[in-house]
Amino acid sequence: MTVRPAPAVPDLLSPEFAVDPHPTYAAMRRHGPAWWDEATACWYVVGYDEVDTLLRDPRLSARIGAGFLGAGAEAAADVLEFFGAWPMFSDPPEHTAVRRQVGSGHRPAAVRPLGERIASTVRRLLAACEPHDADLLRDVVQPLATSVTCDLLGIPGGRREELLAWSSDIIAFIGVPVLDPERAPRARAAIGRLDAYLQAERERAGDGISTTPQLAGLLSLPAAEGRAMFAQILTGGIEPVVGCIGATLPHLVADGRAVAEDVASGRVRPEAVTEEALRFAAPFHFVPRSVVSPVEVAGERLEPGQRVALVVAAAHRDPRRFVDPDRFRLLAGESTDPRHLAFGAGHHFCLGAPLARMTITESVRALADWVVERDVRTIEAVREPAFGHTVWRRIGWGF
Repeated sequence: MTVRPAPAVPDLLSPEFAVDPHPTYAAMRRHGPAWWDEATACWYVVGYDEVDTLLRDPRLSARIGAGFLGAGAEAAADVLEFFGAWPMFSDPPEHTAVRRQVGSGHRPAAVRPLGERIASTVRRLLAACEPHDADLLRDVVQPLATSVTCDLLGIPGGRREELLAWSSDIIAFIGVPVLDPERAPRARAAIGRLDAYLQAERERAGDGISTTPQLAGLLSLPAAEGRAMFAQILTGGIEPVVGCIGATLPHLVADGRAVAEDVASGRVRPEAVTEEALRFAAPFHFVPRSVVSPVEVAGERLEPGQRVALVVAAAHRDPRRFVDPDRFRLLAGESTDPRHLAFGAGHHFCLGAPLARMTITESVRALADWVVERDVRTIEAVREPAFGHTVWRRIGWGF
């Protein structure tokens, strides 16, 4: 294999990259649209046009590739089999069949009735805040995202902390650059508990106890597929919403609260703020793929078996395609920007995109009103180190 070495850039496994990856992404783009990182044994594609094209390219597979596995894969074979059934880690025709069965419950028309409840929840959480010492992350953003996802999946209030703990153990196994077999036992135990929970839900459904349309759709799938889809929604429905709302909040009060004032007065639609937040701070930075047939990207040859990270967070700040991309912008008039890729593209476009968009938009609407009414002047968001996704440690108010 011949690859061009990357220029001197911060280590992708360093604390600096985990806290603020965008300077590294900029260095990657200056090197070229694609480059190889030896430490993580992965290609990183960072140009917008290249990422947009490769998201739809059948020469790249969504299946977990051999490059991730390394030593210890055999000891974690059952856990890897569980992830292999997730739609996000599968290809057509299996992926298409599962999406067809459950997709109708996640379309805009199906989730629109949840909008009023989401709006009511975020305003209730804000009303309970003590502004001078509130942690918006703890008091508003996380409870809101958790409530929306758990309501969708029919998870009762008394079981939510338990299921979220399982979710954390499951995602901790896969959310690393290379497989760590020491994480397998906790993930295995969580998967077993999730199995038991879903079996009980099937029995309840068989007894005629009603649940949400979305959970009913998952329970209608074969057990392994239903479990995989439930876990994917549970693990993927909360964190990206939290990440995106957290990234938006400081910009509501920037420049003398200009964005909050414009949203509260109706001069700017909250949907526009949502879309810019998804571009500016894509919650999941990487779309993982593995090469199944040779692919050439800007003169670099990607070989079968190699891992690829399509870095949407870097693509969204590609100056070849976006105007002033490192600034949070609400552009006036007709924009020449391409659409963002925060929800992916093609077969794997995010099933939960309509609900995520609605949750973020209702949050922006309510938070803008709250900022203006309470005369909030600053919001500080402190980021938690994380590889390939945006995680917040604290979000505090200022007056």
